[in-house]
Amino acid sequence: MAVKVQYPGIEGIIDTDLTVLQRVVALVLRLYPTIQLQPILDYLKETLPLELDFRREAKAMAELRAALQHRTDVIIPESIQELSTKRMLVMEFINGIKITDRTALVDAGISPSAVVRLLNDVYAEQIFRLGMLHADPHPGNLLVQPGPRLVLLDHGLTVPLESTLVEALGEMVRALLVADFDRLTKALAEAGMRLDKQVDISTLLQLVGVLLGEEQDKTALDTQDAGQQLGKSIGKISVPLILMGRALGLMDGIAKQLDPDINTLEIVADYVSEMAASRI
Repeated sequence: MAVKVQYPGIEGIIDTDLTVLQRVVALVLRLYPTIQLQPILDYLKETLPLELDFRREAKAMAELRAALQHRTDVIIPESIQELSTKRMLVMEFINGIKITDRTALVDAGISPSAVVRLLNDVYAEQIFRLGMLHADPHPGNLLVQPGPRLVLLDHGLTVPLESTLVEALGEMVRALLVADFDRLTKALAEAGMRLDKQVDISTLLQLVGVLLGEEQDKTALDTQDAGQQLGKSIGKISVPLILMGRALGLMDGIAKQLDPDINTLEIVADYVSEMAASRI
């Protein structure tokens, strides 16, 4: 049995931190109008409260567990409802190997490449078929058992997805495959990102690459000019899109550690194509 207990007074600490951050964002905006920090603050304001309600987390965990019960290669702990409260979550304890421990995976006879493909397939199904997302897939929340089987832990950010966002993400992938940049810009707008009318194709691809978790050219992105250009290009970005982009970015980082030769965008594109074909 595993027990997750909320740190005493954490809600007040978070409220204070958000208030301070709001003042910082306002100050930065006055000094540097092209630096857009408000979307990040909006993201924190919307997502942090979700993680403080363990009853909501238990419900989200149960819903995703039920939605994926047809799969034998995914494990989600079962919460013990009668012992859980808003600030304490009691669930079954599940063992596994940390997903980024490549040496341990190989020693256990588990193919790292198979783990990457499983990870991407499970998340593609969540997004494009179920309209749900375990949105905090950092390595500490993902375990692997022989099979391989993927264990999903910590469901504080497991959330439903709007159908419009799911369709827009699929449209982004399809537009990238055929290099249709007008279609790509439209898909971004439908997903909740308002772009500057003068945005160039290079910047557009960088933005989409960040959202879809693709590895970027560090020599280009680490320059001040590139950062300012990205800031100028984004007029507005929705919280759900930030949440999605962060999750995909975490997954891509894991994939690069396990098998840098695998193109995760191609895996997602294949899934999107299969979904489109099944609707015909």
